[in-house]
Amino acid sequence: MPAVPYLVDPVAVGAVIGALALILFAAAWHKLSEHDVFAGALEAYQLLPTALVPLAARVLPVVEVLLGIAILVPITRAQALAGTAMLMLVYAAAMSLNLGRGRDQIDCGCGGESHSLSWALVARNVVLAGAALAVAGPTVDRGFEWLDGVTLIVSVLAFYVLYLMADELLRQASRLRQLSQAHVHEEAEVK
Repeated sequence: MPAVPYLVDPVAVGAVIGALALILFAAAWHKLSEHDVFAGALEAYQLLPTALVPLAARVLPVVEVLLGIAILVPITRAQALAGTAMLMLVYAAAMSLNLGRGRDQIDCGCGGESHSLSWALVARNVVLAGAALAVAGPTVDRGFEWLDGVTLIVSVLAFYVLYLMADELLRQASRLRQLSQAHVHEEAEVK
């Protein structure tokens, strides 16, 4: 018996795609609006030759914008979702390499307030890659009603807000870890 392809509801797919596009656009905005901060974070990773850092700092946000646009266009969606997954896995690998080197105090380069590297950030990027791949397949062929539109908009916003909340929790956990380490160093100096 031939395998039946796994079909997903188009509203669920649209919600994930919309949230991923918002995440990509926001990430690009942070990188473009705080270019020097992002370039510094990129250089701190010590994965690229110093001469290539300025170019990479300019190219990565453009790639994020292009992927964000391309996942919204049905004809380019599958390739763009694969590209988004690859980009998230590249980010996760860069973080993992630095964490493996014991370099958890550098800024992740994610944008916004400083956010030290952590295994939770690696997991976040792996989850985003998985989400991109999960919605790259075929969807159920059905009509689209007004309630689907409302559900789609609310779902995109809900997923994006959940992402922002999770990101802020990771940022606060990073700060707590830094404060705890500073406290341990202060106690060691007193003794």
